[in-house]
Amino acid sequence: MKMNNLLAGLGRFAVEALRAIRNHQYEFTESGIYLPRPKVVIGGTMAHRVRRAGGEFGPWQLDTNRVVTEGLTYIVASSLAGGAQITTFYLAPFQANVDVPANWTGANFAQQAQEFTGYTNSTRLPWKTTMPTTPEVGNGANLTDSTMEVSGTAGPYSITGAAVLSASAKSANTGKLIAAAKFSTIRSLETGDELSLRYTFTAKDEGDA
Repeated sequence: MKMNNLLAGLGRFAVEALRAIRNHQYEFTESGIYLPRPKVVIGGTMAHRVRRAGGEFGPWQLDTNRVVTEGLTYIVASSLAGGAQITTFYLAPFQANVDVPANWTGANFAQQAQEFTGYTNSTRLPWKTTMPTTPEVGNGANLTDSTMEVSGTAGPYSITGAAVLSASAKSANTGKLIAAAKFSTIRSLETGDELSLRYTFTAKDEGDA
């Protein structure tokens, strides 16, 4: 999904959000973009759940993400006339036990975040969205595509977070990083365990944020 289409899909906030961005009436925040005039907060949340080999999925754990500087810049640029558009995004787990800094990018993510690549999928996990009916866009209806099975043999592996990127290849140093979230609970995974990732991009009234 193109990011400007993502903004356009945010229900009743869409027109006000796009107008505010085009008029440069916005503020960057750690969690996304704040539009003072309509008092709207635009950002995302990362959720994950784990299934042990042979077991059932546990409950979802919800974590606040950081929309990094590169992601904020892309969202704003892609909302303007002539802004370059990216049509697909991917989810990638990582192992660095650090708070997500603003200067992570698609170019340095794999190294700085210690991207985890020991799972059966040949690429990063596709973030496939559906047309929203509320002011949010996410991959909740396509979780099969965003679920990985650990394949490495040197576990246990500590998974500390996940990110949204535009490059599909594992360990890629190209494309753009939109956002990343550090898990509040580190996940220790063994071969055969599964990790499911769900990222939701939302627009909320300031009073509801």
